[in-house]
Amino acid sequence: MGIGKLISDLAMINIKLWHTEDKARSEKDHIIAEAKREIDKLNQQRNNLIENIDATVIEKLQKEKE
Repeated sequence: MGIGKLISDLAMINIKLWHTEDKARSEKDHIIAEAKREIDKLNQQRNNLIENIDATVIEKLQKEKE
């Protein structure tokens, strides 16, 4: 997967995360609980994407050195 796609995916996850964090500010406990579970999932996806971006950048830099 190219770096552009990874960054685009990261931007989409960030947007979803921000909207879900807004839901977590609800007064209703069941909505807060649901939002917190979704935030956990989105944060994991975000972390995975950042790791993939890092690996892709490192790989490209190493190829340029050769």
